[in-house]
Amino acid sequence: MDTIVKTPSGSWKAVIRKTGWPTTAKTFRTKRDAQDWSRRTEDEMVRGVYIQRRASERMTLESALK
Repeated sequence: MDTIVKTPSGSWKAVIRKTGWPTTAKTFRTKRDAQDWSRRTEDEMVRGVYIQRRASERMTLESALK
């Protein structure tokens, strides 16, 4: 189940809590982006093809080359 809330800074945070999966959260500039991401992510979880991408999204080119 997803929850979408507006943060004090004005951005939107989507949080997904689903049984059998780790809690997943991501922040977006628009509410529509947060809704789209949460819908896609929940769909991937239901189909069993969800892959956590947090580590790869935060990796810099410098650390990847090392």
